[in-house]
Amino acid sequence: MARTAASSTYPARAIVLRVRSLGEKDRVMTLLSPERGKFSAVARGARGAKAKLAAVSQPFMLARFLMARGKSLDIATQAEIENAHIHIATDLLKTAWATYLCELCDAVPEQLPDAELFELLSVTLAHLDAAPNSTLDIELIGRWFEARFLALLGYSPTIGRCVACEQKIVVPLEDTTQRLAFSPLLGGTLCAGCASRDPQRLTVSVQTMRALHKLERAVTVPSGEDLALTGAGRRDLRDCLRASLYTQLEIKLKSQSFLEDVAASQLMGQNDV
Repeated sequence: MARTAASSTYPARAIVLRVRSLGEKDRVMTLLSPERGKFSAVARGARGAKAKLAAVSQPFMLARFLMARGKSLDIATQAEIENAHIHIATDLLKTAWATYLCELCDAVPEQLPDAELFELLSVTLAHLDAAPNSTLDIELIGRWFEARFLALLGYSPTIGRCVACEQKIVVPLEDTTQRLAFSPLLGGTLCAGCASRDPQRLTVSVQTMRALHKLERAVTVPSGEDLALTGAGRRDLRDCLRASLYTQLEIKLKSQSFLEDVAASQLMGQNDV
């Protein structure tokens, strides 16, 4: 039975996760929307400089599309940009983080509606766009996304008790230097008696675990003062989140190396000042 005119098109508010070329003139956009989750659509003629879909078919764009249903891929016929996140495109570190976060979202299966993931990415891109050119501020936005992303997928690490034997791990609040065993493979902290169960465990500061606990529960990005992390603590937090994401997603993200290179070069530049 042929589709009716009413069902042949539909609106979609979506974020462009990535784009690729199709033929000489077209682009295929990978999109994230609250109603459809991740899906792909063609922007015909978008590779032309004056094409009406040239601007919107770029990574990080938040736009309202009118889609026409196609046999294999749907087709974007109209689009109105809601937020171009122009300050992300002009800052290399912001661009690196946005690319990485969009690739994380691209790792989820297609056609699974997820309004919470869409909202998380939308809010995070807005925070990145508005953030000052501060390495710490930008980094904390990214770490907040990583922690919340794990929580949305149901993979929040167990903190405060041993993930193996369930014994409570009690550290006085004034102690910020004690080292704890953290197992991305087992999914949380390990007590001293169970630490040997994971030879690949990380050893991190208790303050790092407190920061991770705050991040995964925070409704917005905590400040550096809230997390109270030293430089070593920030590296511990990075390692815990990256290892946890790698363990759960079981893929190596292409953008991760780019992000690490950009972040390292920015840090060296700051040290040279």
